[in-house]
Amino acid sequence: MTRRFRPAPRLAILLALWAASVAAQDVDIDALKFSASQGQRYDSNLFRRSTNARSETLSTTTVGLQLDKRYSLQRVELDVNLASNRYRSNDYLNFNAVNYRAVWHWSVTPRLRGSISRTRSDDINTFDYFRSFDRNVRTDIKTGATAVAVLGRDWLLLGGIERDERSNERPTAQSGDYTLRNISAGVRRVFPSGSRISYRVLDGQGDYFNRVPGVTATPTAYSQLEHEVQVSWSVTAKTTVSATLGYIDRKHRDLAVRDFSGLRGNLNVNWRATGKSGVQLTLARSISPYQTNTASYTVGNRISMYPYWSISSRAAVYASLDHLRYSFDGALPGVDNNAREDRTNIAGLGVRWEPFDALSLNAGVYRELRTSNLEGFGYSNTSAQFSAKFVF
Repeated sequence: MTRRFRPAPRLAILLALWAASVAAQDVDIDALKFSASQGQRYDSNLFRRSTNARSETLSTTTVGLQLDKRYSLQRVELDVNLASNRYRSNDYLNFNAVNYRAVWHWSVTPRLRGSISRTRSDDINTFDYFRSFDRNVRTDIKTGATAVAVLGRDWLLLGGIERDERSNERPTAQSGDYTLRNISAGVRRVFPSGSRISYRVLDGQGDYFNRVPGVTATPTAYSQLEHEVQVSWSVTAKTTVSATLGYIDRKHRDLAVRDFSGLRGNLNVNWRATGKSGVQLTLARSISPYQTNTASYTVGNRISMYPYWSISSRAAVYASLDHLRYSFDGALPGVDNNAREDRTNIAGLGVRWEPFDALSLNAGVYRELRTSNLEGFGYSNTSAQFSAKFVF
């Protein structure tokens, strides 16, 4: 079974029309921008196979429009990109993407404000965990509304509703089709230094669609309760720390064997060693559904380091080092638990150059190596990419 892309949702069209009408009332040359970009990416092992690697070159052409307009207390942001992705050898993988982000930052008074937003992204499912040669393009859509009420000088009340949707051209266990509807409430404390801490509770209800044939114990609905703490801390003039820590508890009605719970989050430390150099360190943990006969969910842990050096105001060199570990847990009763665990190391080196304000050039090379305790899931890949973006 395949699915076609859905047309641009009506809410995004209404936001775009409203943004255009607002901009027309008071034209600001800096509020509206257009962009065009061209990118090339080479992979020595496109399908991420342990043997019989096949190389490929992907060409991506993108045109876009960006609007950032203020009107009294209101602000409108619109970012739309249309991308054409073309593969040199495996042209059956070709696809077009419609990506956008539309936000209305509403404000009744400076003490009562919020946002209404919708985002959409189209991308092809990568082949590292999707063991297939087939094209499978996924569409992610997120719609949400938030409200913030300022209480006194330091405290804020938070509230929101959101809806996440994912659809795939083909059924997949790794990142299957779903909807998730959340209601959230929380509180935030802002300190005089600019640091802040917030807490939210999210109560969600979801549904699964387009299930994978041949997999037993496939639920069609679920509930999810999540507690989340976010921290932003200016440690020194050169060091900042941001962190998110959440606890997820997902339950499936009448199919408790698919239930899972656990911690997820990230810790980011950014150290600006000098005016031209610095390094960012990231620790991250994820937990997400992965419903096969031998697993119900995956747990991912990642540690990353990104040093950078600004050669000048228009040129910079950067590197990346990533180590990832994924475990596959929650095997069904009576099924042999293979306790799969994958470890991936990625190293990269890149350069960014802006010869003038309207043009930016990026280039990078990367080496990726994955090992697994199961035969056939390890691979190596070397990639190189180049892109040029023009904004006018």
